[in-house]
Formats: sequence, structure tokens, C-alpha cells
Amino acid sequence: MKHRLSKDPLRDRNSGPLSKLEVIQALRMFLYNGIFWAAYGQIAGVFTPIFTGFALFLGVKESDIGTIVSFVSLAGLAQLLSLFVSRGVQRKRRFILPIGFAEILITLSVIAIPLFLAENLWFRSLILLVTIGAIMGHMVAPVFQSWFATVVPEEIRARYLSKRTIIVYLSSMVVAYLAGRFLDAVGGYRGFAYLFTFGILMGISGYLILLVTPLPAMGQLTSGKFSETLLTPFRNRDFVTFLVFYTALVFALGIANPFYSVFMIRRLQISYSTIAILNNIAMFCFIIGLKIWGGLLDRYGNKPVLELLMIPAILIPIMWLFNSKDNFVLLPAAMFTSGLVHSGITIAVSNFLFALVPRGEEKTSYFAMWASSVSIAAFIAPNIGAMLVGYLEPTHFKLAGFPVGNLQMVFIISSLSLIGPAFLLKMVREEKAVRPGYLLGHLRRGNPFLFAYNFFLFSRAKGEKTRAQAAYGMGKSKSPMAVDKLTRALDDLSPQVRSQAARALGETRWVEAVAPLVAELRDLESDIRPEAAQALGKIRSREGIASLLKALDDPDNRVKTSAAMALAEIGGEEVKEQLFQRFSSTFDRSTFPTFLDALSRMGDRRIIIPGINGLDKYTSLAIRAQILNSLCRVLGAGDRFYKLMSTDDLGRTQQVIKILKECRRRLLLSTAFHNGFKGSALQALGRIIVAFQGERYDELLDGMGKLSVLVQHKLQEEVASGEIGADRAVLISDYLKAIRRFLTLGGGRDMRDQGTAFLSICLRGLVEVLTKREKG
Repeated sequence: MKHRLSKDPLRDRNSGPLSKLEVIQALRMFLYNGIFWAAYGQIAGVFTPIFTGFALFLGVKESDIGTIVSFVSLAGLAQLLSLFVSRGVQRKRRFILPIGFAEILITLSVIAIPLFLAENLWFRSLILLVTIGAIMGHMVAPVFQSWFATVVPEEIRARYLSKRTIIVYLSSMVVAYLAGRFLDAVGGYRGFAYLFTFGILMGISGYLILLVTPLPAMGQLTSGKFSETLLTPFRNRDFVTFLVFYTALVFALGIANPFYSVFMIRRLQISYSTIAILNNIAMFCFIIGLKIWGGLLDRYGNKPVLELLMIPAILIPIMWLFNSKDNFVLLPAAMFTSGLVHSGITIAVSNFLFALVPRGEEKTSYFAMWASSVSIAAFIAPNIGAMLVGYLEPTHFKLAGFPVGNLQMVFIISSLSLIGPAFLLKMVREEKAVRPGYLLGHLRRGNPFLFAYNFFLFSRAKGEKTRAQAAYGMGKSKSPMAVDKLTRALDDLSPQVRSQAARALGETRWVEAVAPLVAELRDLESDIRPEAAQALGKIRSREGIASLLKALDDPDNRVKTSAAMALAEIGGEEVKEQLFQRFSSTFDRSTFPTFLDALSRMGDRRIIIPGINGLDKYTSLAIRAQILNSLCRVLGAGDRFYKLMSTDDLGRTQQVIKILKECRRRLLLSTAFHNGFKGSALQALGRIIVAFQGERYDELLDGMGKLSVLVQHKLQEEVASGEIGADRAVLISDYLKAIRRFLTLGGGRDMRDQGTAFLSICLRGLVEVLTKREKG
């Protein structure tokens, strides 16, 4: 291919689609092309501060800026001419490049106006040159768009558009800031001359890249009359409805768009570098927004995203009102909001348009009619804006302390005009779209910025560790956009990424993640089945219960234990019964501690006796401590045992002494018992404290035994007399079961620290229940 291009750089492909390598090369070239054209656009774009500043430098009136923009917008009608002229052109590259070069040179030749023309001709010459340049650009646009749309594979279209747009905006940000700094430093005509020369080099370089960009066989529009081709798009009802909405949107925005830069330069008197920084805020947020909205478009459709964004879009022009020369703090907020909102609108409109345009060469007619129709709205709106600026020039008043003049009034009118397209959008049809309220409800649960950051890392990173961390970060964002991305990551080549993707799906808490996780859990060849089970527990959807119950009988112990813990998080009486049946049926030393832990989290106190009986079946102090921790939890002590065992020896001793003394104080102050029981209980408790202080563990166990007997007799008396409620009686009985069974097994003499902690926590809970005044 390179050899063929070197022979004739302008030669097109004669037949057949591009090979995969050629597609890869073309996609890469389009990225490079976008970088150079972005730099050119920051200099030559009529909406940019650089071009606006040059026009004002030539003495153009503020209202005339709108006139310039309108004529440039009307040049979009040239796409109809392009549709006619390019019909019979066999070599598209030969058509694009010469006209493209003419566009660049003619547009930026405006820099020569002050050198060769009289001052009274400057304004007319400026309009003429930029309009002719725009016509040249629109002449090649449909052919280039067809080339672009034919090359980009449909399955990666949204991702590639997002990637190219991000690169374009990053380039724009860099060039805009550097150009602003340069113009502030050099200033005057010389500064503009250098920048426009740079723009010419960038624009031509963008077209030269197309010389080495593979061009597929695109066919020709030879069948049928030109008028038939022209009218074809208007027979597509959905296309027409969407076009009406978008032209109304362009019109409403276009009323004010040319005057934002004028407002910053003239009214606020902001330097070009500061303006560049403010614009970069908008562009940076635009880039972030592409990641956020791109995922939502794939999941929920284009229309709901557009409906959601129309509300802040209406408010953005209003935000420009509350700024003055001395106080423009709201301007960064307006730029921030504008970047996020218009990124969503841009990508939704582009994605919707590509979906509406049919396959085949006739797509060129759709692009041409779209651009031509939009250009009419873009022509009319700035003219109306310019007339309003002139008509409202005498307007001066204050609103909330901020001065309001003709430009701000135009911003208000633009805001009110946006209400129209917001209503027109309701007529647009999209089969797979959800309601905007549904989308908004989903967005409230997620952090789209955290998702966008981690998705960007995941998309760009090559290392396993970074991709795995980014995958988990997407899950922690709890964004609905993360579900699809993480589901695809379950098939990642890296086991580390697969594992983190499964865990991350659980972190999202979205029920849509249940189906892929269940599929992963049922797949006996999967190596992330434990992670899938854990994730199902995090989501807590009852749709995963059946698969988790089945996993309790899995031959893989890791899967069984993960399923048990997941079921504990989901909860429910049915789940608890199923889990207890498996726990109590046969003893399995590999799963017993985990099943016990799971049931303790579900509050099943039937595990007390089996749990204590299981202590002797393990020699590991860590496993025994885990069992005792589960028993303390099910008795209502939460994580007290764990905290107590996590401190050092001295700290643990102090805590136990504190617990024992607190128990004695509560008994002493209680009025719920007669003096005989209270005296005996205090005496037994005193011996326990003395034994602990003297580090005599056997005496401590003996004291616990005597105290438990006293409490047992007291409990029987109060139950017989009806002085105690059933719930309290059962809880006291369970505490006594735990203490006495533990003592019966020897009190864990080979695990004195754990035994002391366990008994002190049980004693504390027992005393708290005993000293409550409430009955029942």
C-alpha cells in the first residue's frame, strides 16, 4: 500500500473494502488530521477569541461580529453544491485536497487586508474572504464525512468518535492557551500575523495527512436524478423530526454564540490568556463529559440524555448575566457547566445522526442536507442577534447589582429561545430510549466523574495492575455506566483484571449486574467464581439467591464460603433456614467457621452451642478467635470482640478491667433486684475481678460459673412469676448457654486471652440485659 501511495499520492482505491491494517492506518491518520485541524480551528474559527479579537482590531462593530458569523454559517449551503459536483468524481482525494488548500489560504488571507485595502473595505473584505473559505470547507465536508463514516467500523464508532473528539479538544486547549499568551505578549497586528501564519501551516498539514490516509471504494451517486437524491433524506420521518429539533437548537444558541467572546473582550476586558484559560475549562469539562455521556448513550439512548441536558442548556446564558469587569467569578462556573452540557449534546446528536443515516453512498446526501439545513438556521440566528445588539444598545440597568446591557439582553433572549427545541425534542422518536426521569434516578446513585476518570485509565492503561485498579474504581463510582464496561472486563485476558471487574460489579450495587455475575458463578471453568459470589452479596438482589444456594454445595470450598457470606448480606428468613440446614447437617471443617460467621451476621442464635462445640475441632488460635467473634456478634456485641483482640496486651487488660468494673457498677446501682441476689452477684463479680487482676484464670472461670448459676436461678424465678418478658428471658438464656457451655469445655485454658475477652463481653451483655427496667 505504501508503494502504491508513493507512486501516486492522489490515487483512490478502485474496488473492495479496506483491509484491517488499512483501517488501522486510516483511523490513526484521522487522529493526526484532527490534531492539526483543531489547531487551525482555534485560529481561524469565527467563534474563537483570536479571530473575534482580530475583527475587533480591524474596527468591526460588536453587532457586525454576528453578521460575519451568519455569512460563514450560510456557507453550509455549499454542501448541496458539493453533493452535485462530487457525484461524478471518481478520485475523491483529488477533489478534497485542492479545495481544502484553497479553504485554508483564502480564510487566513484576511491578515493581508490592512496591508492592501482601504479601511472602508476592511469589513466587506473580511466577510467575503471568510465566507469563500467556509464555502470551500463545506464543499469537501460531505465527501470527507462519507470517507470517515465508511472507514470507522460501526462496532467501535462511538468509542472512536469520543477518542478523536478528546484529542481534538486537548489540542485546541493547548493551542488556545499558547496563542492567548503569545497575543498578550506580542499584541497588535504582528501578533495576529504570526498566529494566522501558524494557522495556515496547521490547516494545510491536516489536509496533507489525507495523502497517506487509505481511502476505501465508496462508489458514486449515478443512479436516479439529482433531485431524487436531494429529496431522499426528507422521506425519512425520523430524520426530518430530528433535523427540525436540531435546527431550532442551533438557531436558539446562535443568537448569542457570536457575542460571548465580544462580551469577555469588550465588557469584561479580560486578557486573551485569561480567556484561553476560561475556554480551556469548558473544553476540559467537554472532554470529561464525553466519557460520562458516551456510556449513558450506549446504555439509555440518545433522546433521554438530550432531554436531561436541555434544562441546564437553557440556564447557561443566564449565568453570563451575573458578571462584571470587577467580578466575573460566575464565568468559570458557566464554562464548567457549558463544557459538560454541550459535550453531551454534541455526542448525542452525532450518535443519533449516524444511527439515522442509512448505509451506502446515499449517506452523502443525508450529511449534505443536514449541514445545509442547519446552516440556514445558523445564518439567520446571528443576524437576528446582531440586529438585537444594535437595537438594544441604549439598554442599561442593574440586576442583582450587576450591570445589564445589550449583550446580556441577547443572552436572555437566547435562553428563552431554547425552550422551543426542548419541546420539539419530545416529538423525536427513539425505540430503545428510556424516560429521562428513569435516567436521572440512575444518575443520582452514581459518581460520573469518578467513573469517567477510572474508565479513561482503564481504556488507556496497558499494565494489568493499573487496569485492575481502574476497573475496581469504576465499580466504586456506583455509576450505571460502569456495568456494561465491567461486564465486558469479565472476559479480560488478565486474571487480575477479571477478578477486580467481578468485585467491582458488586460495588456498583446495580441489579443489572446480577445476570452476568450469575453466569460467571455457574460457569465451572471460570476462575473468578468466588469473586462473582461475593459481588452478588454486595448487590443484595434476591435474583441471585437461587444460584448462591446452589453454590453452597459446590466442590470448591472458596465458592462455598463466598456464597455463604453473600447470602448473609442478602438476608431473609428463607435464606437463613437454608444456610442453617447446611451448617448443621454435617460438620465440614473447611467451611464451618465461614458458615458460622454468615449465620451470626443474620442473627441466628441457634449457632451458639454448635459454635462452642466446634472450638475443640481446631488447633489454630486464629480460627478459634474467629468462632468466638461470631458468637459475640450473634449475641449482640457487634465487633467488640474483634476490637478487643486487636489491641495489645496492656490495652486489652485495661479494657477488660473497665468492662468488669462497669458490670459491677451497673449491678450496684440497679434497683431491679432484691438485696439477696444483688449481694451474691456482686460478691461473685468481685471474685472475678480479683482473679483477673491476679492473672488467675482458673479462679476467673470458677467465678463466672458461680455467677451464671445465680443468674440462672434468678431467671427461673422471674419467668415463673411473669416478671420478665419472653424476649429478654430468651436473650438471657442464650448468654447463659454461651458462658456455661464454654466453661463446660474447659474454658479454653489453652486460649486464655481469647477466653477472657469472650467471657467479659458475654458478662457485659448479660448484665446490660439484667439491669434493664423494662419488662418484655
